[in-house]
Amino acid sequence: MNYKAIKKQCHTFYKTYPKQTLLTIIFVLTIIFLLNNDFCYKTPIGKVIKVKTEQEKTLTNHNNGTFPITEKSYLQTLTVKLLNTDKKGSIISLKNSYSFSQMDSVKLARGDKVFLSLGSDGSLVSSNIQGIKRDSYTFILLALFIYLILLLTGKRGVFVTLTTLLNLGIFILSLHFYSEGIPILLLANILIFVFPCITLLLSNGIKKSTFVALSSTFLTLTISFLLFKFALTYGEEIDYAALDYIVGGHDLEQIFFASVELAGLGVIMDVSVSLCSSLYELARKTPDIALKDFFLSGRQIGYDIMGTMINVLLFTYVCGLMPLIILKMKNDISLITIIKLQIPFEICRFLFGSIQILLAIPISILLSSLFLLKRRNKK
Repeated sequence: MNYKAIKKQCHTFYKTYPKQTLLTIIFVLTIIFLLNNDFCYKTPIGKVIKVKTEQEKTLTNHNNGTFPITEKSYLQTLTVKLLNTDKKGSIISLKNSYSFSQMDSVKLARGDKVFLSLGSDGSLVSSNIQGIKRDSYTFILLALFIYLILLLTGKRGVFVTLTTLLNLGIFILSLHFYSEGIPILLLANILIFVFPCITLLLSNGIKKSTFVALSSTFLTLTISFLLFKFALTYGEEIDYAALDYIVGGHDLEQIFFASVELAGLGVIMDVSVSLCSSLYELARKTPDIALKDFFLSGRQIGYDIMGTMINVLLFTYVCGLMPLIILKMKNDISLITIIKLQIPFEICRFLFGSIQILLAIPISILLSSLFLLKRRNKK
């Protein structure tokens, strides 16, 4: 195949899919920039071009529960090429130590990029490694996420991306307000109202099924919170001291309640939107459908998504717990102790989210049926 044939095919593809082609070109240029953005940093960045590794010694940790742990320590001699600053292109030799577990150190390989700190005299000879440069890969994944959303969903993808960024910005802003002294429970109550409005209105658009889904979401949240508050009031007292990373006891109950409030918000919106949109389309295309058939159709849709959503919730909590459980078990804490102290909080969040999913199904069907009956009366 000659150059002219390739050029003609590219031109034909561009004429057929102009937006997709432009989007792909922007994505490729973004990847190239992210892989070569060293000039944007004031901190010196070096690239490892040669590595020599040798075992240095054997370390023994005597502070690990009932028995010591022995692991090997390695010393690397690195040849590093500077990629930015006025000393770009300079070649220096550095040392890097790491242990076999790499708990508080990292093994470097050829091609890795590292942040450097100059020595006290400002020279490269006495510079040290601050850390490995990983931000390029993080932004590449972000760029790939945005590219696929825009490529597969078109204009809708713009609103999905905007929704995600807005929700993330609002969440970060709420953490700032919490650091300024605003109660976290008050912030959580505001967020569970703001997040659904932004997500559903921007992602799904302003239409009747969206408002039905919003109503279903808020009604489900209200009923489930009343049930949860009832259980906290009349159930056994919770020992919040077992929560991880707690340094003070002034608002432990509010922190836990706020985490429970936000835990199942995403799946509630998913269930509500799936049901309300499907039932709205069913009512629109078959306006003469019997109420019983309408309920049965909604129930069948609910059955199909119920198991999937509950398992999504389960796997989310399992993935979040796994590193912490393994770390505690490695530090000689028995699994039974972890289950008694750590797992109950996650089980509570999981069960609460599952109950919200189960409540969202009949509530969405009921509100959709009321909306359908209202349309019939108008006709």
